[in-house]
Amino acid sequence: MKPIKFSLLFLISITQIVLAQSVIHEWTNSGGRTIKAKFVQGDAETVTLFMNGRNFVIKLSDLKPDSRELARELSAPPPPATPPSKPVDPSVPSNPASSDSPTVKEAVGPRGKVLLPTLGSGKWATYHSVLETDNFDVALHGNGHFYLYLKDGSESLLQGRPLVFRFYHGYYNKPNPRGNAHAYSSTRADLHYYFRKLVGFKNPPKPSEKLGRIELKAELEDGVILEIGFEATSRGVAIWAEADDPSSVDHPTVLSVGFHSPDSILMKDGDGPEQWQEFLDETAIEVKTKEGARETIPYLEKWDDLKKKLTYHRGIESAFVSGKIFGKRKITIGPKSLRNSVFSVGSYSGVFPLQHHYYILRDLSGGEIDKGRRLEVGIK
Repeated sequence: MKPIKFSLLFLISITQIVLAQSVIHEWTNSGGRTIKAKFVQGDAETVTLFMNGRNFVIKLSDLKPDSRELARELSAPPPPATPPSKPVDPSVPSNPASSDSPTVKEAVGPRGKVLLPTLGSGKWATYHSVLETDNFDVALHGNGHFYLYLKDGSESLLQGRPLVFRFYHGYYNKPNPRGNAHAYSSTRADLHYYFRKLVGFKNPPKPSEKLGRIELKAELEDGVILEIGFEATSRGVAIWAEADDPSSVDHPTVLSVGFHSPDSILMKDGDGPEQWQEFLDETAIEVKTKEGARETIPYLEKWDDLKKKLTYHRGIESAFVSGKIFGKRKITIGPKSLRNSVFSVGSYSGVFPLQHHYYILRDLSGGEIDKGRRLEVGIK
């Protein structure tokens, strides 16, 4: 297939539509134009994106450096080790009563460039440190992200797919026209926001199989140091951070921290609400809004439909997640304090019925998320 120009994205159709990854990323071409599309695949010269029901093949040379780097990271093969959870068996259908095999995405190990020393052997070989408990395992991967694997004894939940902590960090060279200082996961030139890439870690601690409290100094572009604090116990985890900008930086770093749900579950082609109900049952997110109201976000309803009748997307105080797909686990998510902070829940993709959703904590001015306002995840 011959590559097309980025400027022709809305004009040229690709005849074969394939299933793209569920996370929507922002892509900016060399002329500064930004679109939102899902990554499908990539190679040394091109990247295939999925948007408006179609696939588009784009030359990497037509993209800005940040988008080229994003394409390379997403195209990288997974580490040799798979996640330390029960493997997904594609031969097992989502509906136990059916003998038909579903079309699913197999679980793979975390991706991304290895920036930290790793344990190097065993099932946690590609991870820097880990804590194993009866309710969950939490681990810091060599790519710098924290992964939380829910379990019930020896049984893995969510098909072995982890919940993920990620920091977003960048700067504004002009005020955001929307009037806030929200940190995004990629450059948004239309909002005057530019992402600062993670390039390494300064004097990282030695790898450990007893992850407790850990402090990291992540090195970002422009010489910025992101000081990360993370704490893990048998009852849950907490995370916080502060950016240290050198005097040479003209624009201060803004940041936020996200806690992301898995993006897919075992589902057969052709399944509908009846089959989904059997699998999901009462699974839902219950949020407590800033006004003190409690609202329920069922996994069987679409985000767009819920936004028309609920107010959770305007800001929440905490979230409580439970239901069949979480087994006996009950998860509480929220900041230690909402002082000068915004905590919200939202959806990236609208994948139905288990929609890839996330929780974001940020300072009102985009500044530090100190330990007193840390994001906490409690697990019972």
